[in-house]
Amino acid sequence: MVRGEKGQLPRYEPVLDLPPLSPEQYEALRHHVALHGVLVPILVDGDGPVRRIIDGNHRRRVADELGYDCPEVVQAGMDEAEMRTLARSLNLARRQLSQEQRRQLVADQLVETPGRSNRWVAGRLGVHHATVASVRCLLESTGQIDQCPALLGADQRLQPARKPPRAVLRTPEERRARLEATTLLHGDCRDVLPTIPSASVDAIVTDPPYPEVRREYGRMTEADWLDLMKGVVAEARRILKPTGSMVVVLQPNYESVGRMRLWLWEFLLWAAREWNLVQDVYAWATDAMPLAGTGRSQGLTRQSVKTCVWLGPPGCYRDQDRVLKTPSSRTSARRRSDLAVREGRSRKGYKEGTLAGVAAERGGTTPFNRLPISNGRQPGGHGDHPSRTAYDLAAWWCRYLVPEGGVLLDPFAGSGVVLQAGLDEGAGQVIGIDKWAGYLDIARGRIVDE
Repeated sequence: MVRGEKGQLPRYEPVLDLPPLSPEQYEALRHHVALHGVLVPILVDGDGPVRRIIDGNHRRRVADELGYDCPEVVQAGMDEAEMRTLARSLNLARRQLSQEQRRQLVADQLVETPGRSNRWVAGRLGVHHATVASVRCLLESTGQIDQCPALLGADQRLQPARKPPRAVLRTPEERRARLEATTLLHGDCRDVLPTIPSASVDAIVTDPPYPEVRREYGRMTEADWLDLMKGVVAEARRILKPTGSMVVVLQPNYESVGRMRLWLWEFLLWAAREWNLVQDVYAWATDAMPLAGTGRSQGLTRQSVKTCVWLGPPGCYRDQDRVLKTPSSRTSARRRSDLAVREGRSRKGYKEGTLAGVAAERGGTTPFNRLPISNGRQPGGHGDHPSRTAYDLAAWWCRYLVPEGGVLLDPFAGSGVVLQAGLDEGAGQVIGIDKWAGYLDIARGRIVDE
């Protein structure tokens, strides 16, 4: 046994709390050590009475259980962050980790070093830079790390975090018309909303900041967030036309793994009672990645659903024909035999041809209240805002709720995705409010150039 200077056994502490071995893996390691001893020395930070294990926690534990010596190699001169990075790298290289566990280690590294480039992180961990980029994208979109406009590379030079989006070619007249149709207001929406005339807006679509998430302006508690949204909803009811409605896109977050924060449901219940919940609608991110809480040891499902809190009068304006679900070519090309009466599981007959005929006449079928939206491959990338709204989701709601030539408002405009989608879908005027002037500058460029 390795002893300290005074003959006492040292105390060992792991540098990282890494995913445990499965029972089968641990038993296989134990059997190997029992036969051959510890062949690969563990890596520690020094030879003092307290030693931090950088690599080899399980080997150390098995050796202790069997009463075997465990050789050590000292890696001195590293600070805490460097030891954690090395520990992740060695575990990614040696262990049989699941995809979720590998992505979680990359995510942990990005949380520690968000200002480092994807290639720098990839080089330190021994993974592909595209993997780092995809994990970074999700962490930024969920507010777990801040979005950095520039990243520090291995050459110690700052470089833009992302390539600028490809510009859309518009004539000077088109650019001028889009700018004239856009009103961008700088300030806290609680101060700006009272200046907007009553009954002047057709629809409000917004994806506000969430509580307990780090942002440039700080971090809101759940209570502060609820107070903010109650004030916004009160002003929204005044600003909207009698047939107007409001959609608030929200995604819950964790207090800790296995314990959800309740602010979303508290807001939904309050708003439904105070005003009216038109329908429950959800956005499903079909390409959501497994990150926080989804590891094998934690066992949670991946978060992929956002709640679209749709508030307004029961008879509010909506145009279902503009959001019909388009049938696939295979469905459209069914043979005439499909027009026969079929029998469902309940043994009740139905005529599928009637449904197909209605779909053909209308140009599609009635949409579901769960909207499949891909977060990736959206216009403009994610480099301008840490939690940018998916363009396809914004465009769907604008088609559904904003009449041709109508007025759209986003009180938390951010980088202007909702406003851009509104103009693209036929809104005659869009109004955006944000407390950060830099985002409004990005929004103005997006509206004109994307």
